[in-house]
Amino acid sequence: MSLSPFGIEESSIAGFEKLLGRQSTPAEREHLFRVKEALGLRENDALWLILFALQYYESLYRQFPKAIGAEASRILAQTRETVDAQVKAGAEQAKADLARAVAIAAQGVARDAARRRMTEWLVGGMALGAALVAAGFIAGWTLGR
Repeated sequence: MSLSPFGIEESSIAGFEKLLGRQSTPAEREHLFRVKEALGLRENDALWLILFALQYYESLYRQFPKAIGAEASRILAQTRETVDAQVKAGAEQAKADLARAVAIAAQGVARDAARRRMTEWLVGGMALGAALVAAGFIAGWTLGR
């Protein structure tokens, strides 16, 4: 019967490691030893085997926060990528909407400017026509007298 540095038989440690599927850490072995000593358990005690199973589940549960953190980080990165893509698409849509609004406004300004010019020419033409009619009327009236 060979004992580990913690006072646990090597065969018990081997059984525990077989259950874990890996080599146990010194902290895990020390924890087992402290529980064994505190409860006064012997190597052939049935509670000793239950303690192995509980220690195994504890090692599994210790991994959950890491796994949850890794999954949360992955989801956060994926969410950032999605948000970035949506922000870029929104910015491009806003640029397109702005360009469309500027084009419509420019067309309105050009149309208004063209109407003003046309009105100016129309008023000028009417004034010139009235002046010519008046000059013709005066010339005709003066010559006809």
